[in-house]
Amino acid sequence: MDSAMLYPGAEELADACKTAGMTVDVAIGELSDGAEKLQALQATCAKLGLQAGQAIVLGSSASDIPMLQAAGLGAAYRPSAEVAEHSMVAIQTGGFDRLLQVLTLHRAEEAPGLDLSVLEMLVGHDATKFRKFALLFISSMETVLTEVDTAVAQKDMATLGAMGHRAKSTALNIGATAFSRQCLALEQTSRAQKVDEAISIAQGLRPMFVAICQAIHQRMETTQPT
Repeated sequence: MDSAMLYPGAEELADACKTAGMTVDVAIGELSDGAEKLQALQATCAKLGLQAGQAIVLGSSASDIPMLQAAGLGAAYRPSAEVAEHSMVAIQTGGFDRLLQVLTLHRAEEAPGLDLSVLEMLVGHDATKFRKFALLFISSMETVLTEVDTAVAQKDMATLGAMGHRAKSTALNIGATAFSRQCLALEQTSRAQKVDEAISIAQGLRPMFVAICQAIHQRMETTQPT
């Protein structure tokens, strides 16, 4: 493997990945082309023995999200405070164009279920935009879950897989990590024709969605547009 394709700091990343929950900042360097970033991500994760879906990449730019998803990695628009600070310093000094944080997935029971600060950061802490995107999420997920309910009744694995695929990234981008993972699991089990498992997962989505809706409405009540 071409070492030039690896991130600077790949060894530090490898050490951090050995301990669940540890994180490490990895500078992309002078890479400005999306394809180069994607190749560097894939090469680094391959070196560390990470498979698709085993790493979350937290980007400091919303424009990174499609590229990260194309690489088969989970992507969330939520840089840590340290990453955001280092990114600003890097941009100001011209040394880096982006700073990403890569970490191993926590075990499911350790994963945060919902963190609406992800959406707040995505909309630049604009309460009006937060409300707009949150309500759009609720509307789109209601449509998805209606399709899911029908597909469950008909044991339609193709539709269940499609709905899981449709919902997973949207949920992740508002901070609904646990819901997103269940949507991914629904997609995978449906496409593998694991009917009973897929139906069980599908039936658990609506209670999770109801809890997400409640949290969103509570947040909107406490954060009014100016």
